[in-house]
Amino acid sequence: MSVPQDTREQKRRTYYIETYGCQMNEYDSQIAATLLDREQVQRVNSPDEADLVLLNTCAVRENAHTKIYHRLQHLKKVRQRGGKVAILGCMAQNLREELFEKELPVDVIMGPDALRNLPRLLNQSEVAAEKSFLKLSRQETYDDIFPAPRAQGNPISAFVTIQRGCDNFCSFCVVPYTRGRERSRPLKSVVSEIQQLTQRGIRTVTLLGQNVNSYRFEKYDFADLIRAILDETTLERLYFTSPHPKDYPEKLLHLMAENPRFCNYVHMPLQAGSNSVLRNMKRNYTRESFVALVRRFREAVPDLAISTDVIVGFPGESEADFQETLEVMDQADFDSAFMFAYSQRKGTIAARLYEDNIPQPEKMRRLEEVIRQQNERSLRKNQAYIGRVVSVM
Repeated sequence: MSVPQDTREQKRRTYYIETYGCQMNEYDSQIAATLLDREQVQRVNSPDEADLVLLNTCAVRENAHTKIYHRLQHLKKVRQRGGKVAILGCMAQNLREELFEKELPVDVIMGPDALRNLPRLLNQSEVAAEKSFLKLSRQETYDDIFPAPRAQGNPISAFVTIQRGCDNFCSFCVVPYTRGRERSRPLKSVVSEIQQLTQRGIRTVTLLGQNVNSYRFEKYDFADLIRAILDETTLERLYFTSPHPKDYPEKLLHLMAENPRFCNYVHMPLQAGSNSVLRNMKRNYTRESFVALVRRFREAVPDLAISTDVIVGFPGESEADFQETLEVMDQADFDSAFMFAYSQRKGTIAARLYEDNIPQPEKMRRLEEVIRQQNERSLRKNQAYIGRVVSVM
């Protein structure tokens, strides 16, 4: 006797998710999990147990693409037994139909703004009819979805996204093309999520966005949002990432200096210390203005810790340009840094305008040097804490 279609569908109610890339991707995976949980879809711990396998992907670094391609080869057996494999996130949005053209074991691709379609993927007929969900939105902020601490995976810390997309169009970056234009989440939605998190035991939150300090919803800016969180929640520690050096509101410095719950740590992406490279990167600040910003922060906020991002080997970067980056890093005296060799990304301004003309061995030499110097700096900073008593979670 044949099994009714609705009975077969009811049995296909398990999913598994893997996340690659940044903290924004981690948060998006939590949104995906919450959406599927609402539909009583059971999360499992292995792709071997899942009817639906989700890979939430990154498009920023080439090695992230390579990891996904390799991982997909191991997931062929999911499809062989009738399961479905979906690519979510920035890689899906950036490479689009290429993922199908390469004949990879992929059933569906879905961009970051299309996650509300996830429950449909458990419907066999709908998956057969539609394989791409890639429309970018000017409104979607998922402001009604508050991932539970269980989905976040940490008993005391959580991430909260306050903003999606980006309007900066730095020449090396794919984010405006994979996550769309900048839009901010309602202030009350952010505060409500943090209130719920603290009620469930979360003690520290990091606010996420591509350019958090440009947050603006109605009459509220980023400093207003920070003050509302401090005033209206019992959260013990508040952090944020990632800002842009071009538009820090001055009152943010004073809030950080005044309130110990607003932690004295800031991520300040340098990217390069040469004005000519910064112009080609379309970063909209100079080395001089960056160093002045660092100085203002350090003067205003006691015991401030600053981290940064640096890219070496950008097209046209001379040895003199590279030395200027080392000089600015020394002047800024960063506590830590995320350091990378430039890799060209499809769809970026840099890929269209500039030849990737720095040989890979030279990129790696520069990367090794910047890492060596930063490690020395970080060691000195850390050694300063020997013998001190500090409060930890």
